[in-house]
Amino acid sequence: METELQNESVFAEAELSPADLLRQQWKQQPGFIPFVRQKNVIDQNAELLPYAGIISLPGWASPRAFAFQGLVLIAVVLSFLNWYETQDRGKLQEERNALQANLVEENHRQQGIMAAARAEQKRILASPRSVVWKNVPREEALAQIDSSLEDSRKSLELSQAKAAAREKELRAQQRAETIVRSAAPLLFSVALMLAAGLVAGGIKRDYPRSSVRSAGDYYLYFATAYGFWPNLVFLLFLHFALSGNAYGLTGFSETVGPLFWVLFWAGFYFLLVRYLGAVARDMYIALQIRPPASEWSLGNKMLLRLHNSFLMAFVVSEAAFLSLMYFFYLAGKSF
Repeated sequence: METELQNESVFAEAELSPADLLRQQWKQQPGFIPFVRQKNVIDQNAELLPYAGIISLPGWASPRAFAFQGLVLIAVVLSFLNWYETQDRGKLQEERNALQANLVEENHRQQGIMAAARAEQKRILASPRSVVWKNVPREEALAQIDSSLEDSRKSLELSQAKAAAREKELRAQQRAETIVRSAAPLLFSVALMLAAGLVAGGIKRDYPRSSVRSAGDYYLYFATAYGFWPNLVFLLFLHFALSGNAYGLTGFSETVGPLFWVLFWAGFYFLLVRYLGAVARDMYIALQIRPPASEWSLGNKMLLRLHNSFLMAFVVSEAAFLSLMYFFYLAGKSF
């Protein structure tokens, strides 16, 4: 009897249309968080994704909203936390502290010289003799002391002015660099999202005979569903690489040497390509395009398109952001 019921259930599912099957998959997803439910549906049913734009699924997010929730939102939080923790740390902060310490030391030195000169001035004024310091007349000695006091005041003012200018420059540089180091991982996730437009246009040129109008939307769905955890790993790696010195890892960076960083970035790039390869694999299914014989060959036009689109989006956005931060640095140094 149980076997018959199972057979009937399988037969009933086989009779469902793809749209009805997608609707059923959506309703059967456990949990109450729409993003998690949508991620599970996309992970498990790549071939049904084309029907998501046809039917109405309560709580189903649009491609860009889904990508923002899964890729960008966590990047914004991590970047803000990194900026908050590192804004007053690092080599530039150490240089600022050393500058302040040197200024305090110079101030104490000049104040000591001035105090000694004033004490000598009082002694001369209280002395009834017309000749002091062996053969130096009283008036000449007082003039020399006044000149010494004036030189000390000018030297102290000059030191304070130079320190203030250097402090202003260091502070502007520190602010700009902290923002850049904290925002670069965020731009990485934003570039994954912005690449959708380039992916859509490129796939249309790569497969002119196929129906690929929704390629950009499919990319956002798959890049977010599969990339939620990989993107988090990428973000943590980038924050470690860019802001490690602010967390006291300067000694580690100097110890491991350049070979470590060559292997680090090579491993990072390898993980990125693996991630894009998984997205490309699902896109072949959703777009109903025959995949290449070898997934990791140059014949995989889908993977090459995703790879090049992301790199272009990241390079352009990073270049624009760095230009903006340079002007921010100049403004902070000038005003």
